[in-house]
Amino acid sequence: MNSKPLVSISLITYNQQDFIAASIESALDQDYENLEIVIGDDCSSDSTWDIVQRFKSLYPDKIKAFRNPKNLGITNNSNEALNRCAGKYVAFFAGDDLLMPNKISSQVSLMEANEKVVLTYHEVEMFRSHDNATILNNSRRGFSNAHVPVTGLASKVAEMVIQTTNGFMPAMSVMTRRSAIPHTGFDVRVPVVSDWLMWIEILANSDRDAIVEYLPKKLARYRRHDSNVTSEPQKCSPDLYITLAIVESKYPWFLSNIDKSMARVRYSSGIAYILSGSEVLGRRFLLLSLRSRWVSWKILYWLAVTYAPSLLKLRPK
Repeated sequence: MNSKPLVSISLITYNQQDFIAASIESALDQDYENLEIVIGDDCSSDSTWDIVQRFKSLYPDKIKAFRNPKNLGITNNSNEALNRCAGKYVAFFAGDDLLMPNKISSQVSLMEANEKVVLTYHEVEMFRSHDNATILNNSRRGFSNAHVPVTGLASKVAEMVIQTTNGFMPAMSVMTRRSAIPHTGFDVRVPVVSDWLMWIEILANSDRDAIVEYLPKKLARYRRHDSNVTSEPQKCSPDLYITLAIVESKYPWFLSNIDKSMARVRYSSGIAYILSGSEVLGRRFLLLSLRSRWVSWKILYWLAVTYAPSLLKLRPK
């Protein structure tokens, strides 16, 4: 009988035939033995499912794999995978990410040492897919302007997760106790970036003395390529507004943090509209952002662009 707790690695994938093998191999290469890899293929139209089946046949004791009969989308597929996870702990990643060999063991050791730890996360390297070059070797700069590490009481970490739109806690870095995950799973009202709301739910509903720990180690690699969901911000933007509305409704004591987050989201929306040629609408979003919170001095530049689009040539870095 294995004395170490079972860990479930939830791996969702869709049309990732060029990346899925490497992702599965990185999960299989973990130096932690007692784990299951739960792979959910969202009815891929390429050879992704064939590759998954090949790995399942080779490692039947390690891999649970299923294929949705129709495409369900990211959130629903995540729930299908989550429903099949049996581990004490659950780690999350996608079919284009890579895990370092000591990721699972490092996080389990931290959580087993202190039962108050409800969630852990770690450093992530962002790399360019076509040449394997590191883009950013530090999630503090790569995913947000938050002053990482953010640790301590779960309720306090929730405040930062909300107001930074979760820029500092990439999904593939998270491990949480399965018992802390809402029984409803990922909220289906948020079809794409539902992980942000999931972390908020876990932290907001944890015991008062529950804590979050951060590992200052690079334990995963985030692959940057043309098909990343985050490369299409127009798909993610509605989810951000929906998430903030849900959080305001369910957790009104986070209102100050929600205001800060809304300012950031509106600021980003304003820039996106300006870049798409809708200067007047972009200006409106920037002004709405200002009413909530100051986000960046660059807002002055973007407001100027709405009156003189030619200023885009002088875009600040």
